[in-house]
Amino acid sequence: MGTMNSPANVDRYVAVHDSAQFKALRRQSNAFILWASVIFFGWWFLGCVLATFVPEFFRQGLGGPMNVGLLFVLLSFAFVVTISAVYLRFARTRLDPLSEQIRADLEGDLR
Repeated sequence: MGTMNSPANVDRYVAVHDSAQFKALRRQSNAFILWASVIFFGWWFLGCVLATFVPEFFRQGLGGPMNVGLLFVLLSFAFVVTISAVYLRFARTRLDPLSEQIRADLEGDLR
């Protein structure tokens, strides 16, 4: 059994890490993560600010046991599901093709 840790293989991985394709992949991934995080944490920050400084707003009844605060929490769950679905589509259409191309270039000599 041989190992794959030869200096030539290490150099190949370093070259891929420094390549423009890999940097574009990281840039696209990080841009999505940044905007999704800003939107979601902004939503939660808004909820915390409203609950802290305007608690009577969250206590307003909407019918039955439902109030604005509970609706806010339920919408947060829906928000997580929506962001996850959007990320899956983004990854499938933008990230996966680029990562498959990088992988094919990297493993081209090994196949």
